[in-house]
Amino acid sequence: MQTALSLANILSLSFGALIGIIVGILPGLGPMVGMVVLLPFTFALPPDIALSLLLGVFCGGYFGGAVPAVLMRTPGVPSSLVTSFDGFPLTQKGEAQTALSAALVGSFGGGVISVIILVFLAPMLAHVAASFGPPEYFAAGLFGVVLVVMAYRERLMQGVLLLGLGLLFATVGIDGPTLCPRFCFGTLGMQNGLAIAPVCLGLFGIGQTLLLVERKILQTDTMNLSRNTLDFSKLIVGIKYWATLVRSGVIGTFLGLLPGAGSILASFISYDTAKKLSKKPEKFGKGTPEGCIASEAGNNAVPAGAMIPLLTLGIPGDALSAVLLGVFTINGIYPGPLLLVKEPVLINSLYVSMFLINVVSFVMLALWLKPFSMIVKIPTKLLAVVIMCVSLVGIYAMNTRVFDAGVAIVMGVLGYILLRLKWPVVNLVVGIVLGEILEGRLRESLSLGDGSPLIFFERPITVFILILTAATIFIPLVKDRMRDRRGKKAEVGA
Repeated sequence: MQTALSLANILSLSFGALIGIIVGILPGLGPMVGMVVLLPFTFALPPDIALSLLLGVFCGGYFGGAVPAVLMRTPGVPSSLVTSFDGFPLTQKGEAQTALSAALVGSFGGGVISVIILVFLAPMLAHVAASFGPPEYFAAGLFGVVLVVMAYRERLMQGVLLLGLGLLFATVGIDGPTLCPRFCFGTLGMQNGLAIAPVCLGLFGIGQTLLLVERKILQTDTMNLSRNTLDFSKLIVGIKYWATLVRSGVIGTFLGLLPGAGSILASFISYDTAKKLSKKPEKFGKGTPEGCIASEAGNNAVPAGAMIPLLTLGIPGDALSAVLLGVFTINGIYPGPLLLVKEPVLINSLYVSMFLINVVSFVMLALWLKPFSMIVKIPTKLLAVVIMCVSLVGIYAMNTRVFDAGVAIVMGVLGYILLRLKWPVVNLVVGIVLGEILEGRLRESLSLGDGSPLIFFERPITVFILILTAATIFIPLVKDRMRDRRGKKAEVGA
């Protein structure tokens, strides 16, 4: 509590929440852009302050995404698309304050519920994972990689290709055990490898802003908001739908546990579940506060849910948690079951910080609702130039190396192309982040087995995880094949 409530930590998470709300409100950006732009600056900070700053952006982005979804039917983050189903119809009826109150109550409630689950579930998983050795960690990492690939199986070949490219990028530089240069092409800059900061900043920060320049992101220019602050008398709506709030928060947290599932799936499933269990399902899609609460509680519960596998197993479930893993490793802290024992102050201060982030984000949006809403009027070209300049300055300042800025620019062009083609860029990032971990654990495992891969089939936990991995690959593919066959038969019958 003392660490979390220190002035430096409060200022850090408040600034992070502010940036997160801003990038969340701006359609086309989102928390990922905010996190990667600030990432180079966090390496000069203590780990607890750095993580509070980035978690502030992470959580604040989902708070902000609901505002343009409700007011203009333009989701600030993709998961807020579901919020617009009922938020915008309420705005058209002159009930924008009711919709915004429901969205904010949902965001706050979902965030708090997920933090409570994180506090209780993470130590339990860490206790189970304490018996893990190198083979188990390798199998768990492989399982995480497969889950991410299968989450985007509608573009399976692209996902596998990008994952392979990410694993290849992870091998660039001097190999630690053998001290051999790999894929350095005789250049000194490549010997340090491709750091996660310039890669992520290029792929998502610069790539997304290049995409932003060419698109008209607003569907409407109208702004139906009668006052500068939130109408606090409307907050009572959250109490009326408390069951939906709790249920959606739990759904979002457990979907956050799954690599690749993400906030979009959490938002859709929470909304669909609320509709099926509602006493008035016919109102969904026509303007009901319950829909806004369900959607926002689901997507705002994802950040804390994603922290559970990250802290206990060291497996990032998406690109956002991969950035957080980068902050851990840069500071010599390696997430895993022993983390909760070795770094109790850091972990417990993170729990308190995540709760405070939800409080600060709610208060900021409630008090400065209209000023935040007007951010969408900023010209996108000006915004893109500012983001790219700040990004490159931050990358250069991190190690004062022009090479890192060059990597960011090259990755920015690659990111723009991949985002334009709608390829799953997250697979590339997960490959880079997990590549080093997988390679290291594989080497350790083979050393334990005297070079024999049979060691992976001699340990019960490892065998179970590998069977689960195989099932994750084959079951969805079989289901897809059966569905396609039924579709063809129905077409022939018609």
